[in-house]
Amino acid sequence: MPKLSKNLWLYGGLIPAAIVIFDQLSKAWAINKFGVPHNICAVNPYPGLEIEVSPVFDLALVCNQGVSFGMFSEHADIGRYVLTIFAAVMCVVLLVWLNKEKDKLTKFALGLIIGGAIGNAIDRALYGAVTDFLNFGDIGFKWVFNVADSAISCGVAGLLIAMFLQWRAEKSASATADAVTDVVSEKNTES
Repeated sequence: MPKLSKNLWLYGGLIPAAIVIFDQLSKAWAINKFGVPHNICAVNPYPGLEIEVSPVFDLALVCNQGVSFGMFSEHADIGRYVLTIFAAVMCVVLLVWLNKEKDKLTKFALGLIIGGAIGNAIDRALYGAVTDFLNFGDIGFKWVFNVADSAISCGVAGLLIAMFLQWRAEKSASATADAVTDVVSEKNTES
């Protein structure tokens, strides 16, 4: 059995649990704001409801039968099961990666992605679609999304930043090693 890392409970447990709780509570709040049943996405996958909140932000009830931001929603019938199973498998893969990872930013980012994936998988498993409700369409952002989508997006951004920082550190270390090698070579040539 592989050894579990010291902070797996934090990055692989607490952070994803916090995301799932916040995601599910925010979806329940939004559904209550629209005054529809909690299983609206199972009953009517195209509710088309909207509440104007400000010139920038609105609530729009959308039942997303695809993945983040509605991608791949054209195959809703099989997508429900395939995407739920895929999310579960990916969570296991990400947990294995997280357990082996040393970098804290990467661990945090993976925790966000795992929490977001679980939050959306819960909706998909129970209702056949994910409840999206955050709408910034008034400022040109055409996708309606939720807390879980935000966590996944922030997690992916965190992974990209962590990879860039790691690349930059490796490049700097390599340049330092090359400089030391040059200095040693020069001293040996002078002798």
